[in-house]
Amino acid sequence: MSTETNATRAYQHLRDKLISGAFDPGTRLLYGPIGKEIGVSATPVREAAGQLANEGLVDLVPQLGAIVRRMGRKELIEIYEVRLAIEPYAARLAAARATEKQIACIQAKMERLDELADRQEASETEFAGKRIVTQFNKADYAFHLAVIEATGNQALMRTAGQSHVLTRVFGIRRHRQTAATMKTTCDEHRAILSALMEKNAAAAAKAETYHITRGLQLSLDAIDADEDGEG
Repeated sequence: MSTETNATRAYQHLRDKLISGAFDPGTRLLYGPIGKEIGVSATPVREAAGQLANEGLVDLVPQLGAIVRRMGRKELIEIYEVRLAIEPYAARLAAARATEKQIACIQAKMERLDELADRQEASETEFAGKRIVTQFNKADYAFHLAVIEATGNQALMRTAGQSHVLTRVFGIRRHRQTAATMKTTCDEHRAILSALMEKNAAAAAKAETYHITRGLQLSLDAIDADEDGEG
């Protein structure tokens, strides 16, 4: 297998883990151990880290290597503003253009979110553990990508996908997940899905706007709580 292919594998592996929340902000990415996870050497992992740095997902620090980025209030708000500019319009387009097959795909993502929220509720623990949070984040991300893909607009998919990667890594994961917060997230996604199924473009855009706005507020509240705790 070529170095280029190995680097691509390493990039996708790291990107997926960042999206799902497997690495907390500030975590150092260890090239050797990460390479062993997917059966490659440290070199392609280092190359993948360079690509992720170009996308703003990690910082390259001398003597340390790649560090998962921390995001401050201003940058977080700016990225959510990008989402608000793009994703409600994407939902509007998806309501008009989505095929039955695409709607079924979005429904499947919704079912996965519900399944994970039910699992957390059944666990009777106050806060969700790392594993279920990781799975929930991946399912959440997959739902939004499926909505964006239903627009059929390739340029929109690239732009919206990139902005959503950043919020998935630095935004919503800032607050701790409980069964209640997971259920609320599911309700918000279900409102988007219902509007898409009804081909109601205005309702789809409104539901998407509400969901993104609430996510921003939760993230900002978590930042404020962290800062108060450090003060």
